[in-house]
Amino acid sequence: MIGSIHYNLRAENSARLPLINGRLMHAAFFKILHEVSPELEFFVHDKKNIKPFTVSFLDPIDKLAIFEGRWNVRRNDRFFWRVTGLNEEILQAALAVEEGYTIQAGNLLLTVESVESRVISAEDFIFNVKEMSPAAQINFEFVTPVSFRIDDYDAPFPRPELIFASLADKWTQAQMPASVDKKLIRELAAQIHLTEWQGQCKKFYFAHDRGTLGFWGNFRYDLKNCDDDSRKVFMLLAKFAEYAGTGRLSGQGFGQTRVKFL
Repeated sequence: MIGSIHYNLRAENSARLPLINGRLMHAAFFKILHEVSPELEFFVHDKKNIKPFTVSFLDPIDKLAIFEGRWNVRRNDRFFWRVTGLNEEILQAALAVEEGYTIQAGNLLLTVESVESRVISAEDFIFNVKEMSPAAQINFEFVTPVSFRIDDYDAPFPRPELIFASLADKWTQAQMPASVDKKLIRELAAQIHLTEWQGQCKKFYFAHDRGTLGFWGNFRYDLKNCDDDSRKVFMLLAKFAEYAGTGRLSGQGFGQTRVKFL
């Protein structure tokens, strides 16, 4: 099973909240995992190299004032928060959160007002993509920053080899039904060309001396040099990115992705 859980939240107090608040939401979700199953929380935290979930940054529904890189949150301000799960255990933990539950993000306390879920079996997910016509182009909208790590430096490059190799890793870690060869994917992705893009790149800081380079925006890739079977594989991985995120730190709000096939 894979899926997404959408929470509507309301602030219980006034507080200042970082714009890049993924680390806070990462901690909030691990608290949920611990309350549902300490064993699951330990396994995911200590044993999984690639986390089988993503969390979004808190997304304000109400307009908030910004000062020095932080939102000034008032009591009763509302937020949207999205969690995705790449297996049934994670989804069950996310769905255990009920209306009235309190989520803590730093000094901010939030009450869950409503919960919506969109869950699909991995087999149905694969079938739905296979039923689509082979795409000539794929448009990635990276809603939040994407970054890759090469050796000991951040690589904020929208190269198809990096994007699809990252997704192949996530696919394998999630134990999806169809196997994907990362080396082959990287080789095939060299046939894909970035044709147009509109975006930005900058360094995002988690603390004064710690951060990562990332890019975001819309990036369109041409698949005309790929055969139909390869196009379907790239479509499958691209659609998977909507649940798994793209690149590093997807468990902390980075790499949130939307995809269109053209």
